Amino acid sequence: MRLPLLFLFILSLFCLSGPPAQAQSDDAAALYEVTDVAADVTADSAAHARDQAVAQAQRTALQQLLTRLGANAQLAGKLGDDDIATLVQNFEVQNERSSSVRYIGTFTVQFRPGATRNWLNDAGASFTETRSAPVVVLPIYAGDGHPVLWEERTKWRAVWEGARNAGTVPLVVPAGDLDDIAIIGVKEAMQGDINAIRAVVAKYHAGGAVVAVLGGSLDTPGIPFTIDATHYDADGDADQPVHLNLPAATTKANIDAALADGMKQVRGLLENDARQSAETAKEPPMRLPVVVSTVTLADWTQIKNKLDAVPMIEHVNTVAVARGTTNIELVFRADVGELEDALSKQGLALSEDETTGLWILQMAAP
Repeated sequence: MRLPLLFLFILSLFCLSGPPAQAQSDDAAALYEVTDVAADVTADSAAHARDQAVAQAQRTALQQLLTRLGANAQLAGKLGDDDIATLVQNFEVQNERSSSVRYIGTFTVQFRPGATRNWLNDAGASFTETRSAPVVVLPIYAGDGHPVLWEERTKWRAVWEGARNAGTVPLVVPAGDLDDIAIIGVKEAMQGDINAIRAVVAKYHAGGAVVAVLGGSLDTPGIPFTIDATHYDADGDADQPVHLNLPAATTKANIDAALADGMKQVRGLLENDARQSAETAKEPPMRLPVVVSTVTLADWTQIKNKLDAVPMIEHVNTVAVARGTTNIELVFRADVGELEDALSKQGLALSEDETTGLWILQMAAP
């Protein structure tokens, strides 16, 4: 019986260790893949122009990858074209066109995670490989005065659905099934309804959502596109909305390219937010001594529950309990002004006593 038991034990180790390693490999591949890299080169022949465009695209992709990883993009300038090519694992042409002396193309460049990581370490560069939780994308087309989210598959939705899940922020584009329609409609999305945003984020086990509203004509060239994008966290709290102006597509055939560029800009904003969050997480949290005004144990329990509901607060340390007051220490990642706003949403008022300099926390006045 020993041999079968030993065999089953070894087999169980392989079964347990396999999937996480594969998931880790997939994450690394996605993180080190750069899509929609444009190159436009004129040379003495189409063949030479293409060769130069490939080298140009690989260098541009490396710069974009370094920015994504939080490293200095200027490091790419220290490598020759052949050196960069050794870091490339796969190279895919998304689309291309050429004349006798000009080559225009858009590419996807997949870098070798291990080789790129070793090069960055040897260069003494600081970088991060953390991928954020997925973000739910709600693409709304509002160009004709009638905003559309679920009613039809617009070109704006199609460009998001076709986006590859590379980079630090995985994207989820809901299909618009009956559950999606019941959870959030175009009105709730555009108004930033907190409960609806929370519900759609929870359905897809995401870390947040972005509402991307496109203005302009999907059929008529020459009209500039606009994008109003708002990024929400898992609690439905919004970042500052961003307004983007895109150049007008000169021909109908260029409309898709303009939309892809807009999608890429919004995605870049999401990756920048994720990078800043990762950098903030590395910094030590703030610690603030606070005197909590309470009358009964029930008062303190209610306030404590509200404090636990504030995402930026990592810990609530109880220092001392006396009649009518409880001295605590709040450990949080934000500035005091942001903390005040977050507490206010929970019905709590944080203020500094001008005489003693102590911070006082109490239930907000109704």
